[in-house]
Amino acid sequence: MTKTIWGGIVISAAAVLLPMQAEAQVIISTRCTVDNVDTNQKAEWRVEWARKCGTIQNVGDPAAWFDTAQAAATGGTLKDYRESDPIRNPTGEGAFTGPLYEFKVNYSTMFALYLSGPTYQYQDSRGYYYWLRDSWRKKGRALYPTFSTTSVIEAQDNVQLFPHPNVMSSDPAVRAQATCQLYTDKNGQIPTTTPVHVNGYCESACYTPEQRILFSDGYVSILDAFNGLREDLITLSSDSTLDNLKLQQNRTYSYTKEIRDAEHTIYVITTRSGGQLRVTHEHPVINGEGRMVQAQTLKVGDELVKSDGSLDPIVDVQKTLHYGKVYNIAPETTDLVSNVLVAQDYLVGSVRFQNDEVAYINRIILYRGMPAEVIP
Repeated sequence: MTKTIWGGIVISAAAVLLPMQAEAQVIISTRCTVDNVDTNQKAEWRVEWARKCGTIQNVGDPAAWFDTAQAAATGGTLKDYRESDPIRNPTGEGAFTGPLYEFKVNYSTMFALYLSGPTYQYQDSRGYYYWLRDSWRKKGRALYPTFSTTSVIEAQDNVQLFPHPNVMSSDPAVRAQATCQLYTDKNGQIPTTTPVHVNGYCESACYTPEQRILFSDGYVSILDAFNGLREDLITLSSDSTLDNLKLQQNRTYSYTKEIRDAEHTIYVITTRSGGQLRVTHEHPVINGEGRMVQAQTLKVGDELVKSDGSLDPIVDVQKTLHYGKVYNIAPETTDLVSNVLVAQDYLVGSVRFQNDEVAYINRIILYRGMPAEVIP
């Protein structure tokens, strides 16, 4: 299976997640602190704006659809639109969806906003087909496209671009007036006159580069694991409890990488044994109650859980700054317990607890023989 380099991100040709198809190789997604969208609703508005701009500027005709041959939950087959020809324009100059999604407008929208599930099809006021899924299938955190002036993120002349602030306005009438122009400043004052490219789709990430994650042959820094696209991730088994922790060989589903160097607030958590975690404020961590909590909520006297099940009291919590990139990882399995990883010998949650499973933060994940109906 060939692998290509797009915008500095390694992407397996088989790693694109189709709406109804599982992938075969590791996916790389991105985190975008410089182009941070601070609420899920705003991320959805940007995705909707990108879909609209893609159809207006690059499709141009509601009848220019192609048949995906996939069944629509509303009957018939799903119709999609392609913004650009991957052969003639492989970097996607001028497109509002990226090469990762083969410039498919509706397909990219579903991947950004929803988990898998039945896909419904309708037509908008302009006659274009669009897709929806049930609201309960929405991702805990939507992905959203980020733009720049070149297709190569690391290029010296690459400049971050932003949609006009109206795109994320809470007033639907204001959002409807937003143009497809991109700007070099967040305030929408300096329009770009150069070609535009989608550099990736953004989500959260957590670890500083030196933090070590458990793989089949021992601990590996998250940066080295990312660079090597390590797939042999170790997680808890799905039947683990605090009384009976069991590690299993899993498989890496995805890595998340910060798209540009940026300043991050990092929590440095030191324990009585001398161990230490360095993670971003929202990083999910298992505490001594078996509860999944955000790192920013931990305090001196709380306990972390080590990989052998022992509890290690926190003796110091410091907040510091890290300039650079941060990373995260998710296993192939999707149940909550097997999305608990081992970092620096402590049990922590995968990136899924910050995105798809954000609702489970501050809930008991590892419990001691407690009836399921009483778990908060």
